[in-house]
Amino acid sequence: MSSGKLRELRGRIRSIISIQQTTRAMRMIAAVKLRKAQERLTRLRPYRQQSETLLQTLLTQLEEPHLYQQTPPAPKALYVILSSSRGLCGAFNSGLVRWVLPQLPPPQEADLLILGKKAYEILRRSGYAIEYQDLFGAKDIALGAVQEWSHWLYEAFRAQKYQAIYLVYNRFGGVGRSIPTKERLFPLLEVSVEQQDRRLWIHEPALPLLIEHFVPLYVEAVLWSAVQESVTAEHAARMVAMQAATDNAEELLRTLRLQYNKARQASITKELLEIVAGAEALKG
Repeated sequence: MSSGKLRELRGRIRSIISIQQTTRAMRMIAAVKLRKAQERLTRLRPYRQQSETLLQTLLTQLEEPHLYQQTPPAPKALYVILSSSRGLCGAFNSGLVRWVLPQLPPPQEADLLILGKKAYEILRRSGYAIEYQDLFGAKDIALGAVQEWSHWLYEAFRAQKYQAIYLVYNRFGGVGRSIPTKERLFPLLEVSVEQQDRRLWIHEPALPLLIEHFVPLYVEAVLWSAVQESVTAEHAARMVAMQAATDNAEELLRTLRLQYNKARQASITKELLEIVAGAEALKG
């Protein structure tokens, strides 16, 4: 084999080693971020659960369904899709979009609010009316931005702009397991008989006013929980993807090194044969 081919193999080996070092470092960074995100998610989940419990308790005290439990006479529903703004996380974003697309109504019956760059890049030519913000582009997600969008969603339903509002995101189900999730934010889910709280409560202020003040806080808790679930699942997906890339690079390195050693051995053998042939020619 020619020296040019050997140089090419050496160059490919050096390139893959460099890539492997990068993927290994990115996996370690993703692992650190995942651990921190899991800690935040662990602290946040009880807050959301208690918010839901309190809301159910308030709604069971009503004699008739609340306005927020009724479907407004609006022509469209709103789907809020949370995705990452960075790549290198496997099928984290494309899998979520493929999962939700068959569940979406026709474009004339639904609008999309996309919080995350990758889902927007996939869906921007889908025919739906899209509102977009790169919520996940910064190093840390600002609580103020989440509060702003939760207030916007609350006011949009309160003004009867949409007949329903859904959240679509990847829920963290463990390392390597992102669970595509769709949950209805509005109208508020009706409380089942099993969930009803039959205790007598004294409300201060009055129950309708209490619900009116609490629902915006509930919406903020649900949206912030969904955002944190998505962030945690993203870090887990990126860690798994970078580990797979590192393993693939190692396998490719073994193959290339074997090819290089065989080529080098063949080159040495060829040179020895040429030397022996030359020596024999000189003897002759």
